[in-house]
Amino acid sequence: MSKTTLLAGATGLVGSAVLPLLLADECVGKVIALVRRPLPVQHPKLEQWQGTPLLVALGAQPVDAVICCLGTTIRKAGSQAAFCAVDKDLPVGIAHWARAQGVPTFCLISALGADVRSRIFYSRVKGEVEQALEALDFPHLAIFRPSILDGPRQENRAGERAGIAVLKLLGPLLAGRMENFRLMPHTVLAQALVHAALQPRPGIRRYGWRAIRELAAAR
Repeated sequence: MSKTTLLAGATGLVGSAVLPLLLADECVGKVIALVRRPLPVQHPKLEQWQGTPLLVALGAQPVDAVICCLGTTIRKAGSQAAFCAVDKDLPVGIAHWARAQGVPTFCLISALGADVRSRIFYSRVKGEVEQALEALDFPHLAIFRPSILDGPRQENRAGERAGIAVLKLLGPLLAGRMENFRLMPHTVLAQALVHAALQPRPGIRRYGWRAIRELAAAR
């Protein structure tokens, strides 16, 4: 049976890699892209829900899984409040819609170190999002916690580029629990997200570096 997947964040680093994977998969009958602006992509499987704010675009339609790739930085957003609007309010709002629609599977890109008790604002917000989604009791909730993502970004992130350079050198030396800090190729994360959406596992699952790579390799 073909599945319908809703993708939020289709224009971002990971979302732009997820979209073609979904469109090419035989198990997928329809991909709904939740967008602010029309995507420069045409495909018989693709349907675009456009709106500003994004939550306005959500409609009533059977969906089997949601893949949420939304995310920004405080610097790009301009303030902590603007950051929360993208990284917290939108994912949680989409999750509430999905639960009300009876969507069984929700896949979220969170972050390494996400913790509601963290003193670091970024990590605390990511932890709050995870907590909010857990409370919705999805039959299948997949939370991905990558470290720094490696891939072609549109915006200039000098600090991230420096981190990528360091992790490329140190990666082989990071073992045990430290391996979660290894660089994560955005294409690998995309493959893992699609696998989790199309072949969901029951309960709440959190995926770090090794689990993400194993899930991606299983496709």
